[in-house]
This record gives sequence, C-alpha cells and structure tokens, in this order.
Amino acid sequence: MAAGAVTPIGGDLDAFWSGLVTGSDGITRIERFPVDGLRVGRGGEIKKLRAGRPPGPGCRATQLLFAAADDLLARAPLDAPAERVALAIGTALGGVEELERALAPGGTLRQAAGGLYDAPTHALARRLGARGPSLTVSTACASGATALGLAADLLREGAADCVVAGGYDILCRFVMRGFDALRSLTRERVRPFDRRRSGLLLGEAAALVLMTRERDARGPRLGRLLGHASASDGSHLTAPAPDGRGLEFAVRGAMAEAGVAATDVDFVSAHGTATPLNDRVETQVLQRALGPRAAALPMNSIKGGLGHTMGAAATLEAIMCLLAAREGIVPHTVGLEERDPECDLDYVAGAPRAVRPRVSLSTSLGFGGCNAALVLEGGGG
Repeated sequence: MAAGAVTPIGGDLDAFWSGLVTGSDGITRIERFPVDGLRVGRGGEIKKLRAGRPPGPGCRATQLLFAAADDLLARAPLDAPAERVALAIGTALGGVEELERALAPGGTLRQAAGGLYDAPTHALARRLGARGPSLTVSTACASGATALGLAADLLREGAADCVVAGGYDILCRFVMRGFDALRSLTRERVRPFDRRRSGLLLGEAAALVLMTRERDARGPRLGRLLGHASASDGSHLTAPAPDGRGLEFAVRGAMAEAGVAATDVDFVSAHGTATPLNDRVETQVLQRALGPRAAALPMNSIKGGLGHTMGAAATLEAIMCLLAAREGIVPHTVGLEERDPECDLDYVAGAPRAVRPRVSLSTSLGFGGCNAALVLEGGGG
C-alpha cells in the first residue's frame, strides 16, 4: 500500500506527516467563499494546491482528488493494464458545490452534472486512464474507511489487480450551513476527548492509497490492510447510538477478519470528533471491545489540527497509522489539554510519543448510524 494526500496542514504526504508530528494547526478563517451569515466561519481550508499538472475542471472536489492522485503516483506508479485498475472512492458530499452553483442564478446543467456523487470519481478515472470498476461509496464520515474495505473486496474477488482507493470532501457554504444548523460546530478550538470539548470544525482534504494483492506488491510499501468491517445501527439521523452497538460490531468484525486479538493491537486511531456524545460513546466502545488492553494502548485523534475532513478523514487516519509504524512515532491529539474522566483512555496529549505500532485499529462513525473499522499492519518498506 502506497499513499498520497492533500490536507490543510500539508500539500502532500510528507508535509501532512510533518504537520501531524509538529502539531500544526490548520484551522483558519475560511477565505474561499463568504462566511457571512454563518455562526462559525472557520475550518480546515486548503489555501493553495501545489503546482503540478493542470488541476483540471473547476470542480473543487475533483481538483483535490487530482492533487492527491498526483502525489500518490509520484510514489507508486500504476502497474497494471487499464482494464484491471479500479477506483473505490468515499465521500460524504460528492461534488455538492457544483450543484450549489448550478442552482444559483446563471447556473448550468453541466454544473449540475458535476454535482453528482460519482462525478469526481469518474473524472479521476479518466485522468488515470483506469477502465476497471469505478465505484463511489457514501457512508457519511465513515466513507474513507468503507472505500478501503471495498477496495480489499475487489482485490479478493479478482475484479481488479490494483485499486486506487480513499476519500475526499470539500468545504462549501452548503455543508457549513448544514453543520451550523445542527449546532455541531464549536466557536472555540477543537478539543477531542477533552473535558471542555464543545464540538467539531470541518476541514477539506483528499487522501488516496494504492492497494494490490500482497503477492503482487512491488517496491516500497507502507503496510497492509488486515481486516475491515462496517455496520449500520441507524439509531439516529446524526447522533451515534448511545450504546455504541454499531461501532462495537464493526470493531469486533474487523479484528476477527484480521485474525487479531485485543492483545495484538498496538495503537488506536480514534474517530474523536470532539463532540460530547461521540467521544464518550467511542471511549466506552473501545473499553468493551478491547477489554483490559484498552487502558494500555496509546490512542489519538488528528481532527484537532485538521478539522473533520468527512469523506477523507478515515483514509487520512489509516495512512497516519502506517506512517506511525514506519517512523516510530505516534502524533499527539492536538487540543487535548484537560482529560475528561468519561474519556479516561490514553489519548496521547501534549507531544508525540515514541511508539512503533505494528498493528493499528482505526475507527470511524458517520451520520445515519454508519460505522466502520480497519485493522492495519505497518511495515514492508
């Protein structure tokens, strides 16, 4: 597995990792569109894309996908016939900004077509010359994890020889207004698992990995996906199930598919949105699913410095797990300063920690009761 990314704290994979370990804060006042009338006008905005190939169409979502793909392919070129190259891309909102433009005065049908959920994925397929299955999955903010699981399934079933998989989402007025109406956004800083946490802030990003069967892997690789599972508890439109049953099912399912026990897990990348209910429920699920091992594990959330990047979040977190294994360091949870007695696990605070996790667990929750979990193994070059 190789990776590429574009994020608010770095325009490529190396800058993303550097930003994580230095605790960079990518939350700023949004400049790309007017924020008047919004209760909160801050987020993890990508101010500038790195120079490279022409960015392609004006659709912001497509541009971010292209930037992440260029970064990925500079590290691991596609090495399969076009008909055997597949895409599995997750997103919460697709090209919604184009639909927003289409509905505004002067909007066009072409813009409306760009607003379809799968339009950016198909644009990327054309850019890459990939002619295998081209799939878009939307399980809200678990989309990036679901896409990696879907990619593994495509490889296992022989539908492709390699899969470009991952997730993306952008900031726009539509999504800002939606989260504003839910009162999910904080006016303070994002504080995952902190006693004073008061909500999330949104971010935009794209993150992609190149996945192949292990026997077909060539050259340096970050690691591999050992297991994945998804579950939908459907208890509420936006809030997690108070008992966390869907997330627990996904965690246990991913570990079972990976063939690992709680004692094999070295690190947990938590969803950690910094909303009061989510962080508490997630902590309780990890305590139940991992048992006594949970108290001994380093865990983190990277959303304090990035914002919640929605469809990209889980893929970024999976990549972070593999980079932590390669570099022997776990990034800390930016914004966590005062521990919450109800979130009493080791959510690494204050500074990065020298740990080289071999097996990592990554958890994701999304609106509508969507849950997903990945088990990843670092190493391999």
